[in-house]
Order: sequence, then C-alpha cells, then structure tokens
Amino acid sequence: MMNLPREFEGYVYENLGIKVTTKKWYEEKRLPLFLRDLYSLFECELLGISYLLVTPKSGEEQTPASVRKHLNLLHEKWDREIIYLHPSISAYNRKRLIEQKVSFVVPGNQMYLPCLGIDLREYIKKQRLSKTSKFSPSTQAVVLYALHNKITSEVTPSSLAEELGYSPMTLTRAFDELETVGLAEVKMEGRERVLRFNLDRGLLWQKAQKHLRSPVKKRILVQAIDNQWPKAMAGLTALSHYSMLAEPQIEVYALSTEQWKNLKLSGDFIEIRFPEAGSYEIEIWNYAPQLLAQRDIVDRLSLYLSLKNNKDERIESALDELLEGFEW
Repeated sequence: MMNLPREFEGYVYENLGIKVTTKKWYEEKRLPLFLRDLYSLFECELLGISYLLVTPKSGEEQTPASVRKHLNLLHEKWDREIIYLHPSISAYNRKRLIEQKVSFVVPGNQMYLPCLGIDLREYIKKQRLSKTSKFSPSTQAVVLYALHNKITSEVTPSSLAEELGYSPMTLTRAFDELETVGLAEVKMEGRERVLRFNLDRGLLWQKAQKHLRSPVKKRILVQAIDNQWPKAMAGLTALSHYSMLAEPQIEVYALSTEQWKNLKLSGDFIEIRFPEAGSYEIEIWNYAPQLLAQRDIVDRLSLYLSLKNNKDERIESALDELLEGFEW
C-alpha cells in the first residue's frame, strides 16, 4: 500500500500550498490492542490545528459506522481533531462519512475537513477546470495518447504512469480533469480509479480542442557544439515533412524541460540572440515530445497545437494538410 502520510503531505502542499510534516504518534501504546492492530497513527499540524492521522493497516474499506466508532474511542486519548486517511473510499461511503461528520482525506482525490470548511474535491474541480480553461500538461498528454490510439481499454493511474512517465498521483488528478469536462468516465475498482474514454477519437479531438494548449513553453536559438543530442523535429521543420511546405532555413527541434536542463548542464549548447550559420531553434515543451514522436518527428496533433495560432496562409494550409493525414 502507498505511503499514506507522505502522500497526504504532498496532496496538501500541491493543493493548499501548505507544508505539512507528519510524525509517528508514540502515544498509541495507550490504545486498546485491537485499535493498534487496525491502524497506524501519525500526528501533524495544519493551519495551526493539531491533527491525529488514522491510517488503516489493511487496504480494505471499513464501514463508516465502524470508522466513527473507532474514532470515538481514539478521542478518549486524543482531545483534538482526527483525520481518517485512506487510499480509496467509495462514493457511497464518502457520503456516509460526511453524514457522520468524519474528517477524511483520500490523497489525490478528496480532502474533507469540516473544521476548516474544506471539501477540496469539489473546490478543486470548480477552481482547476472551468468549461473553457486549459488542461494541465499531464492531462493533455493522456488525451493525445488516447487520440493516437494508444489507450484502447480501461486504464488506471498506476498502469498509465509506466507509459507516460508521470506519477500515479499526477495521473489521478488528470483523471479528475477529464471526468469534470465529460471526456471520460472514471470509476473505482478495488482501491484504484479506472478511466475509460467514452468518445470515438474524432469526437474526442473535437470536444477536447478548447482545453488543449500549445505544448511549447519557450523558443530558444542555440549554437550546438556537439550534434549528438536527442532530436525530435518540430515547428516548421516537422511541418515541412508532413506537408508540401518548404523547409525553413533554421532547423527546429523539440525538447522536454528535463532534456533541456540536462543539455544546458552538459555545456554542449550556446544560446544566441540572432540566427547564425549552423544554428538551431529549440522548442521547450511542457511534456516529452518523444512520447508520441514518429521517426524522430513530433506527432501531428502536438505539432498542430504548437502552430495553430500562426496566421501565415501558407502555414494554415499546411496545417490543414497535416490533419488530413492523421488516421482517425
């Protein structure tokens, strides 16, 4: 089972911007033996309030009535707030825990702390993604992965994490975004969330476009000292390979933020202000361009998103040709 206290720390920091440190509660020896067998206990402070974190030693979900009964017993030894921490809670049991006024956190999914006036799952959904706001890079990567027919069945955050290079928690949030805008269905199976796209790829592309952004964070001109570096043709260089557009004078390549950082440390690049003979244009992408690249050329859909705001008629025509060549 996941390290719930550490997941809790990360979840609170990512969503509230508050650093929380959990530590073992060493007074648990005063508890009845059956409670010590059922739970691990930790303490922390959040917004000036001390909490006892109650984490089950078994991943099996208990009934809300049992949880409430056990928390009442814990309150005999701990006179402050208690949070029930669990890797997954069914929608039905979440509702019953709220009715029982039990504070609980499911890292990556929901934070219900009535003493602070927080029901973070609904708050995050409303604040993070309106009907016209843009997807996070990880959510966009999931959508593009599906559009390239690489998701053909139901997937979990952990199974998709291995393929996309994101953490399961990051992909859990991506699942939330997709569910919020109605592009996918998400359900619980055991302790994991399961996502299924409910649209064909053509309709998915159509409905997702208003949430998709250019993958390009920054464009940089460089002079390369060593030509041996990861290459994924991008920009007009890639577009010239997918269409009848003439190749640009300066070759364009895409790198992820991490790849760019590593190459800068290697000293194999010199940033320049103006084009020179043998120089390159580097696009820094907010997700790995190699994820969907074909024959060292960035994928058609990401390329379209990176250039769609260009008003040059030649480029607009080439972009139409680019999409016509995509196999829906």
